[in-house]
Amino acid sequence: MKIPQITLLSFFTILTMLSFDSGENSKGNLKVGEVIEKTIASIKASNTMTFTFSKSERINGKMANGSSEIKLENNPFKLYLKTLGPEGGKELLYTTGANGNKAVVKPNSFPYVTLKLDPFGSLLREKQHHTIFEIGFTYFGKIMTAYSQKINFKYKDYCVIDGDIEWQGRKCISVTCNYPSFAWTSYTVKTDETLTSIAKRLLISDYMMLEKNNATVDDYDDLDEDEVIKIPNLYCKKITFYVDKENFLPIRQLIYDDVGLFEEYQYLKLVTP
Repeated sequence: MKIPQITLLSFFTILTMLSFDSGENSKGNLKVGEVIEKTIASIKASNTMTFTFSKSERINGKMANGSSEIKLENNPFKLYLKTLGPEGGKELLYTTGANGNKAVVKPNSFPYVTLKLDPFGSLLREKQHHTIFEIGFTYFGKIMTAYSQKINFKYKDYCVIDGDIEWQGRKCISVTCNYPSFAWTSYTVKTDETLTSIAKRLLISDYMMLEKNNATVDDYDDLDEDEVIKIPNLYCKKITFYVDKENFLPIRQLIYDDVGLFEEYQYLKLVTP
């Protein structure tokens, strides 16, 4: 008995559509949107971890590097940090609700006095893109959640799986997401707002805003009500990240603005329970 021609045509049409839908935005059985959403879910599920944290951040036009040993608990937030490198040995301990919500810092240099510092203060923010609260994956998860909402979850239009890659001995999936509409917009400051409070609410970078508005803004809280400043309409223009296939955490992140590479973060020797 012959199968009607229209049935065969429909079959091959459906097959073609399914193949096209996988396209360059997929790898194996996972599409790019599935990788991103699985990564966000893994971040939300992670709590306690240890890792070597390597960072490279653009400060006044030049990339500044640093690395630390980290022990982190997300809920409640607890952080132990010890700096590495030629001038390493500095230690920081922060526990939510302890020490007046100050960070306890041992500078490992003269006069060797243990300090209690405001996590948002200028001493701990000097030449840093972020506060201690953005260390770990939680902040990245929030950025990607905001990005997903901004593009209306149309991942295949903005994101692509670059391919499988082995990095630092880990098998990873490389993902790149773009936002071609990245731009600077005017923003009128409201009562009691700071660059940090604006950044937290809109999930953008307060350091990026600080540099952009350096002609009139000297520090994160140097804002006046009704002052007009420039802010980005999204955290970044492009981001490439490596997702560890074993735990689906983004262990390498390269983040670009409209100038170029803005910051890179690496999570090495990551151990999670």
